Amino acid sequence: MRFIIIGLSIIFFTLSAIITVKALGLPDQKTSYQDNREDVTSESNNVIKKLTEDQDANRAIVADLQGKIAQLEDQLKTKEQVLESIKTTDTENKPRTLAVFGGGTFRPGKIALNDVALPTIENFVGEISASQDSRVIIEGHTDNIPTGKLDVDNMDLSLRRARAIADILVSHGVSSDRISVIGYGDARPIESNDTEEGRAKNRRVEVRLMPKEGKN
Repeated sequence: MRFIIIGLSIIFFTLSAIITVKALGLPDQKTSYQDNREDVTSESNNVIKKLTEDQDANRAIVADLQGKIAQLEDQLKTKEQVLESIKTTDTENKPRTLAVFGGGTFRPGKIALNDVALPTIENFVGEISASQDSRVIIEGHTDNIPTGKLDVDNMDLSLRRARAIADILVSHGVSSDRISVIGYGDARPIESNDTEEGRAKNRRVEVRLMPKEGKN
């Protein structure tokens, strides 16, 4: 009798479990897996479609930016050409300094040029020759230290130094009729004569190209 009761209890428990599962309506695992797989595939397709659309939009933006950059580069190039043209015109019609031979060119109280000045002169001879209508102004300057010579003061020294540059230009084919030589002595310093460095800068010869009157 005891075994019968136990068996009936087991049967009853099993039936109760089956009824409970049916009542809860649990979905079939196979069907749920298939549905989930379809949802994931659909979501993946949507993501891929969205990425493709974003890439196309980005390509369009990049192409538009590249076009604008190209336009800006063309405009900048045009402006640079205009500015260069204006600069060239101004340079041709205005006085300009070709070179300044500083303290290293002349030793204190001396007239002869150091060899370092010759390549600089040769560099601007061509520019002088190409500007046939322009005059060449050569200005000599000194520091305020007396020359120590009775027959040569600073004014005379500055003039002789300017003439030394002029002689080299003439030897390179520049007509002497186009050259004007001026000596200012120590009247126009560009630095203080209280220091050796300042005096060295004041010992100089400046070469300028002056356009013909009426052109500037």
